Amino acid sequence: MDSFFQSNHFLLNLPIAELPLSENFKLRSKLMGFFTLQDIIGTRQKELHELDDYSEHWYFEFIDFLRRKGLLNLIG
Repeated sequence: MDSFFQSNHFLLNLPIAELPLSENFKLRSKLMGFFTLQDIIGTRQKELHELDDYSEHWYFEFIDFLRRKGLLNLIG
């Protein structure tokens, strides 16, 4: 396993509360039951859109964070 994969796997499993994301993102994630980025990635996009606390702004922040970390390819 290369170090890029290991560091990204580690990042995906850190608590969202510890990541450099907005307080709004952290709150919405918690309300939707997501505690790591891996939780979000493991949810189908259609299901995300149907959650009560989902917002486009929240999703775009998620996508932008993954893009900046070189992890956008993880979205299926």
